[in-house]
Amino acid sequence: MGADTQLVHARGGGLLLRSGRLRPQHGYADAARPVRQELARVGAMVRLRALGRFHIHAGGVVAPDGGAWLLVGESGSGKSTLTYALARAGWPVLGDDGVVLERAGEELVVHGWHEPMRVSIELARWFPELGERSADVDWEDPRRRLPVRAVRARRARVAGLLIVTRGPTDALTPLPPTAALAAVIPQSAMVLLGDGHAAAHLETLRALVERVPAFRLVHTERQLHVVARTIAEAGA
Repeated sequence: MGADTQLVHARGGGLLLRSGRLRPQHGYADAARPVRQELARVGAMVRLRALGRFHIHAGGVVAPDGGAWLLVGESGSGKSTLTYALARAGWPVLGDDGVVLERAGEELVVHGWHEPMRVSIELARWFPELGERSADVDWEDPRRRLPVRAVRARRARVAGLLIVTRGPTDALTPLPPTAALAAVIPQSAMVLLGDGHAAAHLETLRALVERVPAFRLVHTERQLHVVARTIAEAGA
């Protein structure tokens, strides 16, 4: 990827990143809206990458002490669910499915990725307010999600990292940096691009796992009600 980066979607349409700006290419205007949105999303990631800011597929919340906790995991691991639970408890949200990480001197700073927050209508079993909004559900979405509101944060220093996954019992386990890095890299996959920003990207992820505490959180439905306490205990 050089000074000019061309992004082409498999279903048609393209964007060109030139001089730090995204410019529509052939087929973009005629592409379906979801295709244009996906191209714009990836284009924004590439543009931020050139500025030393790196996207991570993660939830991000700001604890009462002002520190940000990142919830990293595969799709379906419960990132958005736990982020919503924390938002209901009053924690500002940086993102439920993506955040942007940056090194700022000796600190690591996480910036908000302000796409609409969405959660599954199935959470109405625990959060009754969702049950009244079936008309807002995207029924073509396999996860049957709907947009929800939350107090938003723009940026915060990173205080900790949770690698989240669903399981039959709740368990919070400290992770060594190597294990945490192995979990984070697949969720920040642009680090694998062989361009001039790869080294800085990898170094930022390495700094993340070495400078802040990391834990694996295997969680059940119980965490929807106690996850704030879990994070407080992890940060103690």
